[in-house]
Amino acid sequence: MIKVKDIVQEIIQRDHEALFSLSRGILNLSSYARLIHKEVEKRTMKDVKENTIITALSRLKMYVEGTQPLMKDVKVDGLTIKTPLIEIVYEKSRKNLDRLVVLEKELNLTADEWFMFSQNTKSIIILCSESKINKVKKHMETEPIFILNSISAIGVALSPKYHSESNVVFSLLHKVAEKRIPLVETISTWGEVIFVFKQEYLSEMVNIFQSK
Repeated sequence: MIKVKDIVQEIIQRDHEALFSLSRGILNLSSYARLIHKEVEKRTMKDVKENTIITALSRLKMYVEGTQPLMKDVKVDGLTIKTPLIEIVYEKSRKNLDRLVVLEKELNLTADEWFMFSQNTKSIIILCSESKINKVKKHMETEPIFILNSISAIGVALSPKYHSESNVVFSLLHKVAEKRIPLVETISTWGEVIFVFKQEYLSEMVNIFQSK
């Protein structure tokens, strides 16, 4: 039999804002019970009284009070902005991988230009200064699967102390999510998190992290 307390716990654990409020003792249990009432009944497949949900929340509150919140106040040490950029996607083939190895040298980048690449099981993703698109295409010698231009990147510099801490990237992503800004890529490296997005959102992204 599915227990009400198990369903309530599962619901609130995926609702990090409610979980944070519960851990700080500021969640209105009655209001939240009304909010999740229908879902609890659907999941348990039976009629459930709101007071039963409130009781489950009260018991859960004892376990989560004072726990570390999911979101952290992450201190940003500085920002690096690169724009305009372009994303070029190629099929992950032996030929393309071999050409990729020497691509950066072929581009002959200046200090102000940018280049990086990543790969997944099927594709090679190249991010570089928009001015380099013709050189990239010429060097790779095959047609790309996808091209996205007019994009920008912000590198958020972080103290090395965050390297071993949890929820650091999540906390930064949450700030972007609050503004409903779609991201092209998120790249996490040692000491820096890089956000790639459409150029039209550049000023908003700068404001998000400067306010930190």
